[in-house]
Amino acid sequence: MPAWNNKMTRIISNFALLAIIILQPSCYISQYTTENKNPTSQSEKKYAFHLALEEKYSVYLDATWTTKDAHALLKVFESMPLGLNLNFSTWRISDDDLEDGIKIEVKDKLKSVTMSRRILPVAEPQEALLTDKKLYYAVVQFITEDGTNRPIIKLILRERYGISIDVPSYAALTEGATNETAEHYSDFENEDLMIFISILEGFPQALQKLPQLKYVIRRIDTDIRSAAVAWTSHGYIEFAESILGRDYVDDTRRLIAHEKAHFLWAYIFNDQLKQDWTELGGWYQDSTSESGWSTTKERSAFVSDYAYTENPNEDMAESIGYYFVFPDKLRSCCPAKYEFIRNRIMLMYGNRYAPSNLM
Repeated sequence: MPAWNNKMTRIISNFALLAIIILQPSCYISQYTTENKNPTSQSEKKYAFHLALEEKYSVYLDATWTTKDAHALLKVFESMPLGLNLNFSTWRISDDDLEDGIKIEVKDKLKSVTMSRRILPVAEPQEALLTDKKLYYAVVQFITEDGTNRPIIKLILRERYGISIDVPSYAALTEGATNETAEHYSDFENEDLMIFISILEGFPQALQKLPQLKYVIRRIDTDIRSAAVAWTSHGYIEFAESILGRDYVDDTRRLIAHEKAHFLWAYIFNDQLKQDWTELGGWYQDSTSESGWSTTKERSAFVSDYAYTENPNEDMAESIGYYFVFPDKLRSCCPAKYEFIRNRIMLMYGNRYAPSNLM
């Protein structure tokens, strides 16, 4: 019996040892599998971004591009209209301060693109919402061939901002507004349309495309109306030829933002936001005033004479125009209004709303 017990004890010990040997590797395998669940490495991400740019857009990046920069560029290309047929191009990043942030050179039919480091995204996502989207505009310069490819420019305006410059009938469009026909209007130049893109892109994405704003038109100059008018109930904005000259680019950009703001006031901003803005400006209804409004504030609390003498709607449109083009002037004269636009419009609509649920 003792011998038999010893034999059984050895058998049981051997089985136990065998079980440990068999199970031991599985423990290591299980641990290794868990480690493999870690996120993709930076080098793999960078390769994936480079590969996507190459395969989809024929864009080849050199070693100056970080993973973050390559991802930012890919996202911009992916936001462009579908169906672009782009030729091979090589891209590098430079510390030079380039005009529009980009330099495009063509040699032997090959495009070489240099991009300024200053237009690449900053680290703080909140502040990125307030930038003028220079990276996007630089890519627009590239795909529109420095603003010469009119069909692509029109496609971007229509797809990204919901705006068309092709009016089927001016008489029908202006009926009930100015009741004018085609001879009162002219075609935009490509440079004009690139200015539109440069300022409209600055709005939060949720505010870039409004179904109520369908057309922008270019009026042959007359003295009967102001330089630009937003016909919010008719779905278009008109601009006078004179303010689209190359000598007035900043004023033109400010007017575009101003007139777009009237559509936001009419269709997007809720009653609470408009009431808060009205109180901030000290506005109250006044039947003795030509505009129907007066303010308790001094002229110094307004960014322009026009904002001071009109009404809350015009005050906000003027302030938004200056916010985009002359922010330092708005911030110095009206810091509370600057912060209101930044926090209640730019950041709020940038964070809370998406284009699909805005309306």
